[in-house]
Amino acid sequence: MSANLVVTNLTQKFGGLTALNDVNMEVNLGEIVGVIGPNGAGKTTLFNVITGVYRPTSGQVVLNGKQIGGLKRYEITRLGFARTFQNIRLFKQMTVLDNVKMGMCCRSKCNVFDNLLHTPRKRREERAQEKKALQILETLNLLDYKYDAPGSLPYGEQRRLEIARAMATDATILLLDEPAAGMNDQETAELLKTVSGLRDSGYTIILIEHDMKFVMNLCDRLYVLNHGELIADGTPEEVKTDPEVINAYLGKEEEE
Repeated sequence: MSANLVVTNLTQKFGGLTALNDVNMEVNLGEIVGVIGPNGAGKTTLFNVITGVYRPTSGQVVLNGKQIGGLKRYEITRLGFARTFQNIRLFKQMTVLDNVKMGMCCRSKCNVFDNLLHTPRKRREERAQEKKALQILETLNLLDYKYDAPGSLPYGEQRRLEIARAMATDATILLLDEPAAGMNDQETAELLKTVSGLRDSGYTIILIEHDMKFVMNLCDRLYVLNHGELIADGTPEEVKTDPEVINAYLGKEEEE
């Protein structure tokens, strides 16, 4: 299996603080890969570097053989990345359907002239976007909410709506930042089925998550960060029994 994403010797510094130190990882086509570790371990910083929020201090981020570290966020999105956030960031004033359609803006072929005059090309694009958005909502079991305000949806459905909007960018790699955060057991179980189904339909998924049951039942492989350094990687079973991981993260969690 060839690697879609290769992170090599990645270091990210903020002044005198080293948030990531010489991190290496690979994500293969069709995998679900989890990034775990204590709070402050550097997980979200890793996502921010991969998606262009930060320019790496040193090291490389390579997608399908192309160096993307330091590219602008919209350029990285066009290469096939899409991301959700730990805190829900939906457009509350828009309908569920329009939230999904907003994810398609980065792929628009229409220019200012088309948008101002609502040209035939603009109308064709709008019809295509609506059709695609409805298909995505149906895939994620959100079609019944299409004309509702996002805030009226149950919490688990709001999380799925964020994933739907990410899918609308035509991404092939989804980065999910704590997708199960705040969910009850039923919502978490439904989310696990959703993410697993996305992988089965061709997506590659990288996720940050603190819910160890969710991670262990879902991910093909895990990377464990602690204080900005990679301390372990492997299958969930390998990571779960790694003494350094138990000491730094899993053991502490059990004590709490």
